[in-house]
Amino acid sequence: MSDIFLVRQPVFGPTGNRLGYEIRVRDSEDGRDAFARSVLSGTFDLVRGDQPAFVTWTREQLLDPDFPIIDPKIAVLFLPPSLAAEPEIVAALERYRAEGGSVALDDLDDAVVPSEALLPYATWARVDMRLGDLALIGRICDRMTAGNKSVRLMACCIEAHEEFEFALNMVMDGFQGTYFSTPEPVAAAELPQSTVTALRLLGSSRDPKVTDPQLEAIIATDPVITFHLLRLVNSAAAGGRGVQSIGQALRLVGRTALQRWLAVAVAVSRKSKTGVDQELVQRALERGHLLEQLTGEGRESGTLFLVGLFSMLDAVFRMPLAQLLERASLSQEVTDALLEHTGPYAPALAFVEAYESGDFDQAFAMADQLQIARSRITEVYMNALKAAHTTLGTVSA
Repeated sequence: MSDIFLVRQPVFGPTGNRLGYEIRVRDSEDGRDAFARSVLSGTFDLVRGDQPAFVTWTREQLLDPDFPIIDPKIAVLFLPPSLAAEPEIVAALERYRAEGGSVALDDLDDAVVPSEALLPYATWARVDMRLGDLALIGRICDRMTAGNKSVRLMACCIEAHEEFEFALNMVMDGFQGTYFSTPEPVAAAELPQSTVTALRLLGSSRDPKVTDPQLEAIIATDPVITFHLLRLVNSAAAGGRGVQSIGQALRLVGRTALQRWLAVAVAVSRKSKTGVDQELVQRALERGHLLEQLTGEGRESGTLFLVGLFSMLDAVFRMPLAQLLERASLSQEVTDALLEHTGPYAPALAFVEAYESGDFDQAFAMADQLQIARSRITEVYMNALKAAHTTLGTVSA
């Protein structure tokens, strides 16, 4: 599995509901089919989770009867625009559709000639917003819906609010892009009181001049934080059943564990109303766990966990990141990495951003700079996904 590299990217619906994940797989350098190996090894299903999968498909894969296919009921196949409506192609599509599968025409442009011949077999048609010309994109969408009244339109690579609004007005059903990771701040956005307390505690707990009694006093101001801290310590994992006071709980947990718990509590305190909200919180935790695992001896794994987690919190809370960092009082090195992409932690953050975007070559370059073995990357990524899932199931604030 160490030479199979894949990443998932969410697909959202018009109301922010998550429709599934596009699974992007890096082509194998040895010529072997990386996607097939990811399916056979179980890696694909671990990354997909329980969500529908959107995957890029080739002509060879479509025509190969022995190709290890995933369950058609959970997979949407993106077909290349060069695919022609040859009899064997049509027959393969008809078989796949008969088994409950869906296909999508991909990378539509102004010509769209080969794709239009396959339009009757398509469930989806995807257009890249990087074409730039909104009038052109509109014409392409009109041609698709005119040729197949039931086809669903998807816009990818949405980077700006006006592109999202245009796609909505075109009555598209699927949306992808960095826009959903960096939503525009809401002027009136306010943090929940317990989140404010958690951020204050996070900063104070990292200050060696702040005493435990002072931390107790801050914790005592918020009953929600107090309840969850006592619940944490009274859990079987903490081995502290019967704890009755904040001071006792704080001594049993210790500052390092407290800081980690507070950081996670901040992230999950965001009330998730849509699939976009849930995905942002999940990705924030995934980044934290991923960066934490990349650390080796002599590196600050706890600090890199915070770098990964906080790198998504502006999107999570719809607030400028600088305002959140002021409340948390993190180190200057962490602040520089998050706000300026400079300092000792910036390369690690650049690695995770490149990998998430599917820019595997850039991610490998950053991994080499960080002296991270490429053979570890997939395992670390998978572990981060699983750790984030576990965290979301066990932590609340």
